[in-house]
Amino acid sequence: MNRVLTAVIAGTAIAVSVAISLAATAVGRQWLHGVDAVLLGERVMDTLARLRSDEDWATAQALRPGQNYAWLHAGGAPVRIAHALGDSGAVTANTLAAARRAYAAGFRLLEVDLVLERGELRCQHDPGPQGDLVKDGCTFDTLVGAVPPDVWLVLDIKTDFAAAGQYVVDRAMATGDARRIVFQLYRPEDVALFNRWQAHNQAPLPGPILTAYLAHRRIDHVAEQAARIGVQAFTLPLSRLPALSRRLSSGVVLVHPVHNCASWARALRRADGVYTVSSLRCSTPSSMKSP
Repeated sequence: MNRVLTAVIAGTAIAVSVAISLAATAVGRQWLHGVDAVLLGERVMDTLARLRSDEDWATAQALRPGQNYAWLHAGGAPVRIAHALGDSGAVTANTLAAARRAYAAGFRLLEVDLVLERGELRCQHDPGPQGDLVKDGCTFDTLVGAVPPDVWLVLDIKTDFAAAGQYVVDRAMATGDARRIVFQLYRPEDVALFNRWQAHNQAPLPGPILTAYLAHRRIDHVAEQAARIGVQAFTLPLSRLPALSRRLSSGVVLVHPVHNCASWARALRRADGVYTVSSLRCSTPSSMKSP
C-alpha cells in the first residue's frame, strides 16, 4: 500500500511539475487549454476564473424585449462576417480599402477593430503606433460615411468600452446610422450599458452579439447565460469550440478567426457562421441552415 501511495504522490508531483512548466510558455498554455477544452469542457479554466475574479454571467441583465436580429440574414448561410473589414492578418486590415473589397466580394456584415485615443475612434487593433500597418484615414466616422447603406458594422471595441460605445451611439444617432451598428458585448456589465443606450437614447440599435473573446468562465456557462438574457448571436474563439456542448435556444453560434479552408471546415462542423477574410473561397456544407 505504501508503495502505491508513494507512486501516486510521485505521479501527481510529476504531473503538476509538467503542467507548471507548460503554463510558462504560450504554446504550453495553448496545449493545456486544448486538453481542458476537449476532455474537461474547460472546467479547469472555470475553476481558476472563479478563484481569480468575480466574473459571473448569471449576473448579466436580460436584454430589452424585441431585439432586432434581422441583420443576421444579411450574412447569408453560413453567416459570414468580414474580419477586420475583411483583411484580418494583413497590413491592410481595418482600412477603408479593405471594406470596399469585402463589399465587392459580397459581404454585408463588416467587423472593425476600434481604438479611442485623443477623442478619435480609429480603425485599428491596438492602441498606439501601428508600425507597418496601412493607414488610410479609417475612423468610425469615415467608415460609416464610406460603406453603402445595406452594410452592418460589427464593432470590436479594443479600449474603454463605455467611452467608445457612448461615442458610437452619439455619432450614430446624429447621422441616423444607429440601426446598422452591431455591438459586441464582452463582459456582464456591458449588457447593462447596452440596455441603457437603447433606453435612454431611444437608439434603434439592432440586437447585439455576446462574445466570449474576453470571458474566462467555461464556454457552456457563458452560452447558457447568453440564451437566458435573450442573445441570438454568440461568438467564441475557434480554439474554444470543442468545449461548447450547449447551443442557444434560438440564434446562431459564430467563431473566429477563420482564415483558411481547414479552419472553415472545422468551424462549420459545429457553428453557424464565421469571422473570415473576404478573399477566402471554400466549399460550404450542404447541411448549413439559414439563421
